[in-house]
Amino acid sequence: MRDANSKQEFRVSCHQVNLSGFLLFTFQSYNSDCRLGIALAQPALIQILSNTKAPYNISTPTAHLALSALSPASVSLMQQKVSKLVQGRKTLLEGLELLGAKGLGIGKSIGGNDANFVVIPLLERTVGEGPIPQDAKPDSARAHKVYKFLAESSGLVVRYRGNEPGCEGCLRITIGTEQENIEVIKKLEEVLRTI
Repeated sequence: MRDANSKQEFRVSCHQVNLSGFLLFTFQSYNSDCRLGIALAQPALIQILSNTKAPYNISTPTAHLALSALSPASVSLMQQKVSKLVQGRKTLLEGLELLGAKGLGIGKSIGGNDANFVVIPLLERTVGEGPIPQDAKPDSARAHKVYKFLAESSGLVVRYRGNEPGCEGCLRITIGTEQENIEVIKKLEEVLRTI
């Protein structure tokens, strides 16, 4: 998000943790080390958090940036960016689904698909060059090879998540611009035909 007055860019993210309804919002400036977070929780948890923080730990510039982020212009800009991201995610998921339908070994995305990334399993290739069935098992070794090939040969960075619980054979792909999403689909199709 870009503040209309200061030309600073910042990001707003929301994390919900299951600790008695603990909810944390963070604002981060891209052009400085300015951070601000707020917590919404039950009074007992807020008391514990208050006991561990330093008094008056929000600087004046940080407070101004936070207020600026909540201005109508900034909120409107954020909503536009979220709308673009949601459309980009939809398009990327459709492209990945098409690659899976072509038998290239991409399973259905896992997770809620409500973030600025998607997590997809790469499926094991059986003997032969034929299509990979959608019910094949996730293949972490294949996913890691694809990850390394994309990073080393094409400069395209996706994240390997095959070692994470529940993410066997998975790559994490960040939603990009329309052109970046097209490029990742194109590169994935090329590499999945050989690996």
